[in-house]
Amino acid sequence: MKQYAAALALVLCLTLTACGVREDNRGQGLFQRTSGVEEDAVLLTVDGREVPAWRYFYWLERCCGRLREQYRAAGLTLDWNAPVEGGTLADYVKDQALADTALYATVENWADFHGCALDEEDQAALEAAWAEKTAEYGGEKAYLQALAEMGLDRARMEELTGVGRLYAKLYSLYCQEGSALAPEPEALEAFAVEQGRITVDQLFFAAGEDREAARQRAAEAFARLNAAEDLAAEFAVLAAEVPEEFDTFALGDGALEETLEAAAQALEAGQCSGILETGEGLSILFRVEADKSGVEEEYFDHLLQEAAENAAVQLTEAYQALDPADFSAGLVRAG
Repeated sequence: MKQYAAALALVLCLTLTACGVREDNRGQGLFQRTSGVEEDAVLLTVDGREVPAWRYFYWLERCCGRLREQYRAAGLTLDWNAPVEGGTLADYVKDQALADTALYATVENWADFHGCALDEEDQAALEAAWAEKTAEYGGEKAYLQALAEMGLDRARMEELTGVGRLYAKLYSLYCQEGSALAPEPEALEAFAVEQGRITVDQLFFAAGEDREAARQRAAEAFARLNAAEDLAAEFAVLAAEVPEEFDTFALGDGALEETLEAAAQALEAGQCSGILETGEGLSILFRVEADKSGVEEEYFDHLLQEAAENAAVQLTEAYQALDPADFSAGLVRAG
């Protein structure tokens, strides 16, 4: 299963605004009519959690719909057998829907393991969301019709939305220091480095034809830094004075030569290196205080995605026999 651009697919179930309302009402049997599979039958398991067919079909319908729309907008004919990396377009949407399904099941598995469950506050929130959406659609009948076009009813919609609330509870637990889900600082730091969120500033004094003059300039800059009350501010002043000698690098991106990279990795945030001499010249490095806004949530989503991708997924014969092209064509005919 592939990781998608969005950190989580959970958000879309909180709004359910992607589909318009058609005049017909296809009812709750939409997926069974287009697949021939009983909607409440177990289609697959994720780390032992049984997943009913309708949940997978919900994601498959969305993946097929997006692909049809992309081809329509481009003025191209959709060929489900067209080759893509890893198979065909049909394989692609089937795998994407499976990844979304596994992600939701993994959230539920994590919630069970960590004792997170929906409570009265969550149930009240679901009631309020229902009331808001029915008002938005002009009444319950119209909203139910819109849900039916996605193969959902109220219970199914609230089941999916409930997973979003479980996700929020898990993230809250993850943010609690010392909890079973709290990340190790070292792991979070390593992830921030991988994402290019930790940077190092460099003052570089090119040796050119006069290495001794470069050493003198580096020594003068280093003396000013040593005397500074605010190291970051003084480093910025030096950088502004001679901008051609200043640069910023992300740790771990390979842009710094090996010796300088090792020195940068050894620095603490807000710390300055000594004068580092290489063949090209002399450098002074400053480890910038990392802007980790959003890194904690990104790392949580990374862990969740990783768990979903590595989950033990057991597929039934009905899943194996499923043809996304036939399924999509059936949805189009039903519309």
